[in-house]
Amino acid sequence: MLPLISMHAARQCQATRVASGHVLMRQAFRQIPSDHVRQHRIFLAVRSFNNSATPDATAAFLAKHPALPTATIPKRGLVLSKLGFGAYRVNDSQPAHRAALVKAIQAGVNVIDTSSHFGHGASETFVGNTLQDLFKQDKIKREQVVVVSKAGFILPPPLSTTTTTTASSSSMKDSLESVPSYAKISDSSYHSIHPSYLKSQITASLERLKLEKLDIFMLNNPERMLGDNHLPGGFSKSRLYKEIAEAFVYLDEEVAEGRIGGYGICSNALHMPTTEDHLSLKAIVKTRQDFGWKSENFVAIQVPLNLFEREAVTDVFPAKSLAREAKEFNIFMFTNRPLNAIAGGQIVTLENKGQHSRQEKSAKLLETLDLSFTSLAEMELDIKDMIEEESLALKFVWSEVLSENLSRLSSNYFAAKHFLEREVLPAIDRDLKFLEDSTKGPDQDRDDKDAILSWIDRYRKEAKSLTTDISAFCQLDSDKRNDELNLVLGLVCRDFVSDVGPHKVENIGSPLSTKSIQFCTAHENVGCTLVGMRTPEYVYDAVAAAEASKRLTKTDLELISQCPLLLTTSDQ
Repeated sequence: MLPLISMHAARQCQATRVASGHVLMRQAFRQIPSDHVRQHRIFLAVRSFNNSATPDATAAFLAKHPALPTATIPKRGLVLSKLGFGAYRVNDSQPAHRAALVKAIQAGVNVIDTSSHFGHGASETFVGNTLQDLFKQDKIKREQVVVVSKAGFILPPPLSTTTTTTASSSSMKDSLESVPSYAKISDSSYHSIHPSYLKSQITASLERLKLEKLDIFMLNNPERMLGDNHLPGGFSKSRLYKEIAEAFVYLDEEVAEGRIGGYGICSNALHMPTTEDHLSLKAIVKTRQDFGWKSENFVAIQVPLNLFEREAVTDVFPAKSLAREAKEFNIFMFTNRPLNAIAGGQIVTLENKGQHSRQEKSAKLLETLDLSFTSLAEMELDIKDMIEEESLALKFVWSEVLSENLSRLSSNYFAAKHFLEREVLPAIDRDLKFLEDSTKGPDQDRDDKDAILSWIDRYRKEAKSLTTDISAFCQLDSDKRNDELNLVLGLVCRDFVSDVGPHKVENIGSPLSTKSIQFCTAHENVGCTLVGMRTPEYVYDAVAAAEASKRLTKTDLELISQCPLLLTTSDQ
């Protein structure tokens, strides 16, 4: 057991803390047994230097992984892998998620990006648990990894699947009571960057992450507040710039207190000067003149970048790209969504797994789809003979409706999936419920009733099966277009990662995904590309792409951007 400190020494230590004098501190320590002093100094060293990323430690970690490209945060000197682990849809319930994060770190990825609203905090909890295990195993040290989190979305407490609409509304009301200022986007969507809300979010994030300090904390999509619909006159852009500046002033305090290393903004509009919700980086920086926040603490931004959405790195004369503008302000740029693009008003997933077996799958799926349509159509003919009310029978013509619109549905997989799941199936359930209610009359023949109820049960199953097959067909059609894009990009630039040719990488899961990651990471003004890597296989593809990004030149990037298949309607 360590000897107790004498009362005299304790008083001297207390005086030292008040006066903050190094001389008095040394005098107090002289009266403390040497082993106690040694352990106290070790504790202070660990607390001071091991609670966040440091320039030397991050550089040393990445020096062990020379194949992976790196970038440095100008205002902090932290060295980051240009590939980051995006923790959007990860949690502790999936062993593959943990295996993916461990594999990413082992491969040299030292950036983890999460948010307080990802899975109601489940993402942060997952990251915290996984990192703590890795720290204990000495697989990585705290000072070697850069952890980024964000806040802004106001979420109600997680609810069970049986929670009623009234209970859900009450739960949201409880969440809003502690937030002095917020924007109401809809009845279930709210947003705030008020200092008191940010303080509570940082506290909660640190608890879930099991960390003493966030390396970077970001305001998450503050432009959403411009969509407020409950304030008289709405939420003006001038007010939003003011609230951002006031948030920065508060976050300066968090930096001083050591709970965050720096701050920034994650936005879906910062790079889009032509949109109504665009936020100007120059205008944000300019608010410092009136509010006095510290420019050295505004360290980073985060925006989307992928093969289709290239605005962040594209100069449009006379304006500079956001990437160039950020570089002039010494602000580090993270990018996200490399594999999920919005192009021509549609969501495009840049993935083409299983391309070599596509033809065989296509033939089988077409056969299955034909059988599903035929089966449902025959059932719809049967019901006309089973019920006398023609108007009721005419409700069941879904095989014809879906068949006639199959071509249009297949042009947009995500829209089709949403339409089938949110519109078609609920409508069918309503029609079946109406038909079922019609059998409850006192004059209904028992045998006829049983036959109709049996038909209802079979029709519901057949309709579900058909919509599943249609979704698969739409996905297959999307995959074929991605196969074509992958082939053309490989011809445009021979230095792309591929599963064939001179730059073949064995066991690549999705060649198109690797091309998009490689394209994003290759831009010199892009600091770090955040990629959702939920399985070890995704990590393998992403690391291969990042390592190969060094091969792409400025000329390559220009040629890729001019690929006809990447030009959306607005580009042409």
